[in-house]
Amino acid sequence: MFRVALAGMVALLISRVWPLAEAWVAYLALGLAALFGALLISGWPGILSRERLAHTVIDSVLLCALVAGTGGEGSPFFPLFFLAALGILWVETPAKIVAATVVVVGSYLAATVVSVWDPGVLGSASVGLRAGLLALFCALVGLRSVQTHNYRKLALGLASAFAAELSHVEKAEALVSRFGPTLGVLSLEGILQWTAEAAQAVGGGAYAHVAGLSGNYHSSVLEGDFDACPSWWHPSIQRLLLWSCREGEVVRSEEEIHGIEGFLAVPIGPEEGEPWGAVIVGGRAYGAEEERALKLLAAALAPALEKADVAPGGLDQPSGLPNRASLRRVLRRELSQGGSLTVLALGLEGIVAYGDAARDELLRRLGERLGGRLRAFNYGADEFVVVLGGSDEAKARRTALAIQQLVSEVAGGSGSSSLSAAVGYAFAGGEGDEGPDPVLGAALRVLREARAWAEGIAGPAILAEVPVKSRSDMPVSETATAFIKPLESRDPLIGEHLEAVSRLASRIGSSMSLPRDRLDALALGALLHDVGKIGVPDEILHKPGPLTDKEYETIKRHPVLGAEMLAPVEKLAQAIPAVRHHHERFDGRGYPDGLRGEQIPLTARVVSVADAFDSMIRDRPYGYGISRQAALEEVERNSGTQFDPRIVRVLLDVVWEFDDRRTGSAG
Repeated sequence: MFRVALAGMVALLISRVWPLAEAWVAYLALGLAALFGALLISGWPGILSRERLAHTVIDSVLLCALVAGTGGEGSPFFPLFFLAALGILWVETPAKIVAATVVVVGSYLAATVVSVWDPGVLGSASVGLRAGLLALFCALVGLRSVQTHNYRKLALGLASAFAAELSHVEKAEALVSRFGPTLGVLSLEGILQWTAEAAQAVGGGAYAHVAGLSGNYHSSVLEGDFDACPSWWHPSIQRLLLWSCREGEVVRSEEEIHGIEGFLAVPIGPEEGEPWGAVIVGGRAYGAEEERALKLLAAALAPALEKADVAPGGLDQPSGLPNRASLRRVLRRELSQGGSLTVLALGLEGIVAYGDAARDELLRRLGERLGGRLRAFNYGADEFVVVLGGSDEAKARRTALAIQQLVSEVAGGSGSSSLSAAVGYAFAGGEGDEGPDPVLGAALRVLREARAWAEGIAGPAILAEVPVKSRSDMPVSETATAFIKPLESRDPLIGEHLEAVSRLASRIGSSMSLPRDRLDALALGALLHDVGKIGVPDEILHKPGPLTDKEYETIKRHPVLGAEMLAPVEKLAQAIPAVRHHHERFDGRGYPDGLRGEQIPLTARVVSVADAFDSMIRDRPYGYGISRQAALEEVERNSGTQFDPRIVRVLLDVVWEFDDRRTGSAG
């Protein structure tokens, strides 16, 4: 499918530069590439699908024609040779790797010669440099291929040795202990595939299958000439799996399934507790020795398979924590089940000062501490992610502070005090399945903000905080984004302002002990408070100097326009009071309705204070770019006239709390 898509995309690019008559060879090569991809999708002929060297050869020859037909040495499609060289990863033997390298490099050299029909071009320094880089890349890929196939041969060799030593269980147990720990770095699919292959080698039958009780976790191996492979969905295989797990014992069956007779199912799991799944083998009469060997294999694999449920994408080295692929799978699984989550992104500050060995040791110790206390994942060289259940801001901040303390302890144990941590957190949840990208992106975005603060903690990011849907069945976060995106296209910086106001308003509301529904309405109203500016002309919206009276009257209409935009969307109705009235003044001199005091909705009074404070400290066309202290003094000076005095006091408390923590951090 990738070949077909790539061929179509390249053909589209070529059509914009070269007409068919000038580059017919390139068009022919792309057509053949698409045909080759279609043959691979269909699986015919079988030898073409199995022989991976042929893939690299065909790709290289077709690229030779493409590059020759689009300029030769100067062709913009030269980098595609590196893509073709990646096929060497699946080439099994060193001899075939060398052959593939010769074909890839030779195809490029042939393309440069054919394009000008002059062999002398091979003496060009640029051609030599490119050919050398391509050969070096092929060599590196080939080395990786050799290592991968050696590991596979080693694993299968260990399984074969285990099968040969069935009568010596004690020796086999020592053998299993050698490869068991290495399985922890594999993905769940890799562990399942290896388990099925090892079980088939140990049991000696034609068929082996491993499956988990929950989730679509399974893998099968079948050797021999059979009409079909007993799949995960076959009722007899399901029955063996459930029966062995329910009884916690080995189960046998003489039933014939797709021409295979004699089955044995061994549960995988702890000695006490519910089994994780089962290994099922078939195709022969299994004796006591085979049963003992398979039980030993299942017992050795149980920790890796159970851990793979937590780290389905494998583990990171050297931290030992589940890796980024595992994080994405876990988030996708839990978000699809509903409920709410808190995702904390942790960034290490000062780790670049460590040498390689010291850094690896520090990451190992940090991984042990984080993994022992929290559900933690490695996200990058200096970033980690922690996932908590629920969306309690107080709990999130306590956890962030605990993480910072833990990092300080680990840094102290390494003999250095230069390491610290910044933490950003985001909430996600509610109905629907938005996948992991929005919440991860939100947490990482707030982490960048936290890195700039002395306190080193920022959040929460607003993401699906309102667990309801609009009348079109879109999550509220998506609906709100649909209103904000057009405004961001005209004013790219406004998104940061809206999120910052929403976070600050949420903190003020939490300090006022507002109930959950009021906090949700406050966060959403603050996020959407300026949505009506979509109706303000660009020359007014981006004007750097003072507005004229007429321009000011135009911009004063944005609260009413915003409320009118939200009115047809039933599930966003809770945001309308804050959107319409966030420019009312406590003394009654505001707009659009001239409300005063308690007549102004509480959410609007909070947004008014948060909006003014963030606008003053933000360097924007409608902001002032002044210091936090100066902004606080200005807000306090307008307490009782423009702003509700009670909310001003809460704002001061919130900001002073942050300043106290900064002072503590600095000390």
